[in-house]
Amino acid sequence: MSAEAEAESVVRALVETVWNGGRSEELERFFAPTFDHGGRTDTPDGLRSWHENDAAAWGDSRYEIVGLIADGDQVAIRWRATARHIGQWGPVPATGTAVAWDGAHFFTVRDERIVAMWAVADTFGKAVQLGVRFSPPEPTAT
Repeated sequence: MSAEAEAESVVRALVETVWNGGRSEELERFFAPTFDHGGRTDTPDGLRSWHENDAAAWGDSRYEIVGLIADGDQVAIRWRATARHIGQWGPVPATGTAVAWDGAHFFTVRDERIVAMWAVADTFGKAVQLGVRFSPPEPTAT
């Protein structure tokens, strides 16, 4: 199997098993014991905590890969997510609202494990769908 095919297979399995399947106990299968997570060191346990908190705020989460590019050990995916807001999300209490948002993840895969991950998501769009109102900060006296 080529490096691209192996890396793509790992990322697709991660999306189906953990992101869509909710099986965060499988994170060690996909990630190195320590990995670069957006410029900071993380572990599968640290990532599991994030997934558990996310699952408490969002029910019926589903991620669809809408674009994927693999080059050697690098994989980039563009995704679209849908979920229902079922729990506290930052300062926003549960609304029951179904929302959809887009994002992208960039992975480095070596020896069938993710060793680096960087992500961006449209959290502003997600908040707007929940009815969050944004106000500029009050000016400070100079």
